[in-house]
Amino acid sequence: MKFGNKKRVWMFVIAAVVCLWGAGTAFAEEKKPAAKEKAGEIAAEASLEADHPEVEEGLSCNDCHEIKIDANTTATQVWLTGDYLKWSAGEGVMPQKMVWDEILKIFKGKDMKRTFVMATACNNKPYTYTADFALDPEKKVLYAFHEKGTEKLFHIEKNPYVSMNWHREFDDDFANVLCFQVLGTCELFEGKSKAFEEGLNAYPYEYAAKARKISIEQWREIVKKEMIMSRTTIERIRLTSGALARSNYRTSQEWRRP
Repeated sequence: MKFGNKKRVWMFVIAAVVCLWGAGTAFAEEKKPAAKEKAGEIAAEASLEADHPEVEEGLSCNDCHEIKIDANTTATQVWLTGDYLKWSAGEGVMPQKMVWDEILKIFKGKDMKRTFVMATACNNKPYTYTADFALDPEKKVLYAFHEKGTEKLFHIEKNPYVSMNWHREFDDDFANVLCFQVLGTCELFEGKSKAFEEGLNAYPYEYAAKARKISIEQWREIVKKEMIMSRTTIERIRLTSGALARSNYRTSQEWRRP
């Protein structure tokens, strides 16, 4: 075969290969699944719209969306007042007095005292502590006594805003869930102040005197001399109670100071 003929044959072979490669690439592209459209950004208080695509069981909003959160909006608002489970927006919300009565039930039977985890903040860092707090149900404040010189007292002096949490030990039965979170402002008082005396009258300290085998009067004097009293004015409580599922009310409720 002449050189010219060979050249034409090779050019034909190369062209055929290029065509086949191009067709194969196009076929492969057709076989690629279409890229899913990225879910858009939503606000934390957004609810599920009627034309929203079907959601796979177990998925939550933040699995697909970037959620905007600011100081005034949280996903918790959906549980409290939004379209959630069997409730439309605004339904299933307890009157404020009923929410407060649910809080009182948690304290009753324990001499109005419970053990809380208390959070303070200092230099933009959070800290938590455990302490016993007694509730004054009329003034809606929480009293506690702390050893002088402890870290949390310095934090409270610089920043009086505190967060507190109480919960019953969790298990696998949601009907047994019972917990609440408190936001409030905290004040500190020395033993000679009138407020300290008010806290002593509200706090069930008899058990401490009995444990030390001293009289109540002796224990009061020790507390006045060695302790600092904190008084937290409750501004907001968020309650979660699985038992409310048996009622017409949501399992998440909120109380706010008027």
